[in-house]
Amino acid sequence: MENIKRQGLLGVIYFLGNSSYSAVLGLVANLVFTIFLTPAEYGLYFIVLSLIAIFNYFTDLGLAAALIQRKDPKEEEFYTAFTIQLTLVTIIVIIGLLVTPLIRVWYHFDQTGTHLYLAMLFSLFTLSFKSVPSTRLERKLDYSKIVITQAFENTLFYGVSIVLMLSGFKIYALVIAIVLRSILGAGLIYWFTRWVPRIYFSRQYAKGILSFGIPFQANVFLAFIKDDLLNLYMAQRLGLSGIGYVGWAKKWAEAALRIIMDNVNRVIFPIFSKFQDDPLKIKKGIEKLIFYNSLILLPVLIGAYLTMPIFIQIIPKYQKWIIAMPAFNYFLISSFLVSLYSPIMSVFNSLGKVKTSVKFMLLWIALNWTVVPLLIGLYNYTGVGMAFAINSLGFILVWYKIRQFTPVDFLASLKAPAVSALVMFLAVRVIQSLVSSNLYQNLFITILVGLLSYSFSVLFLTKGHFLNEIKELLQKKTD
Repeated sequence: MENIKRQGLLGVIYFLGNSSYSAVLGLVANLVFTIFLTPAEYGLYFIVLSLIAIFNYFTDLGLAAALIQRKDPKEEEFYTAFTIQLTLVTIIVIIGLLVTPLIRVWYHFDQTGTHLYLAMLFSLFTLSFKSVPSTRLERKLDYSKIVITQAFENTLFYGVSIVLMLSGFKIYALVIAIVLRSILGAGLIYWFTRWVPRIYFSRQYAKGILSFGIPFQANVFLAFIKDDLLNLYMAQRLGLSGIGYVGWAKKWAEAALRIIMDNVNRVIFPIFSKFQDDPLKIKKGIEKLIFYNSLILLPVLIGAYLTMPIFIQIIPKYQKWIIAMPAFNYFLISSFLVSLYSPIMSVFNSLGKVKTSVKFMLLWIALNWTVVPLLIGLYNYTGVGMAFAINSLGFILVWYKIRQFTPVDFLASLKAPAVSALVMFLAVRVIQSLVSSNLYQNLFITILVGLLSYSFSVLFLTKGHFLNEIKELLQKKTD
């Protein structure tokens, strides 16, 4: 158990370390994109990502999740999963090519938009080859090789796209970077695993894999209806510039959420699957998840609220995004509320309670497709952020449901981070009212006071117990 906890914590640290590195590149790249691209061009990028996410759904059918969840899969099961996925992705890419003319007309793509779309399709095909070898590494909890691959891919993509964007390539910077990343990233993961894929199909193994994978993927399918399909609807309703403003606000507001929560969730599934029959361990695990997620996310989200108006004034050519600030603030609220329930959805899946996750996804689909169109009509793109914040209040229902399985003390887990975040907010607001109007001084003091006030408050309220816990887990030797 201690070894699993240690490997799980190391997995989170590996992914967070890579994410921190990639986040710096990603934030710099996104900054460059949003400086050199118009809102309409940025909206084009946002739409294409959603289109490819739809195609990507049909290339998996939960195969990776099924292989991770199975206790001792045979080699033939990996070959069968690879063959199924290769068949699916080939069919989907062909369909994607056939519907290209329709997509061009529907979203008013010009030639550059079409080329970006085709590059994404190529990437979809190539990167799908990574799924099974990555699964083999995850089953061994060998996260370091996955992290190195991701770091390489991100370095290549962001590095190439930034250099080419600065050189005036605009959208074509993304086209070139996407193609290079997909080819070299897939090659690296095979070099790490030394796994040689085979075309092999067993009806028996396929039935066993898909019996878990399809219900699991049904949850993913609902997620893409909730998010990516909704993005395509909003793009048609708001236009390229409008969806560009939504994309800017959502991208920046959810940056920390994607870095922290997505990587934590990735580790949750294989770890919680290993003690799915022990409610007490599940309880303690969830409480730790809520505590550490909130400990990191709350100060970052509040810091983003306090500093983004300053950044918009400092960064050249960035004033064009100021009208998206209200949407950005609503997305910040949504990001924190999502962090309160998303890890628990992964816990439901790891416990085999996929139907519970599906029911919640149906709820959020109904809310999104009801509230978002309504508020778009009333408040345009700002209404999208408002709708996401309102719908995220559904975290209360997720808390109620998991407490029927194990008595998680959510409020105790949230207390120290929430109180410390409030102290940070008040301290920064007081200091901001006293400092000079110089933007650079204001930014420096805001960050410094926020960091110090939050750190001292957390250490005072927790007495530093969480630091000792991390240190002890890292010091334990592997069994």
